[in-house]
Amino acid sequence: MKTLADMVLDYFWFINFSSDEELDRDKAVQLLEDLSYEIEHELSEPEKIELKTAAANRLKWWLREPDEHGYTPRKLLTPEQKEFLESIAAGHFSGPPA
Repeated sequence: MKTLADMVLDYFWFINFSSDEELDRDKAVQLLEDLSYEIEHELSEPEKIELKTAAANRLKWWLREPDEHGYTPRKLLTPEQKEFLESIAAGHFSGPPA
């Protein structure tokens, strides 16, 4: 299930953060709504847990400490992307809680 959760997270990420040249915004909104609905209503609890874990792991990867060369990707992570991962990791699949 880990691989499936990673794939769903990658798809979710692409829809959320693709440019207008990569994906039509109206289509992206529809895909996001469809995916959010399917996650909420079609995934089992163990699958949801794996998706939350995948998001938490991805966030940990982005925010990791600098390596021996001083590199860390944390400066490349936008506030919106960070909020997205935090929201998924917390089990809010349709965006941050209101």
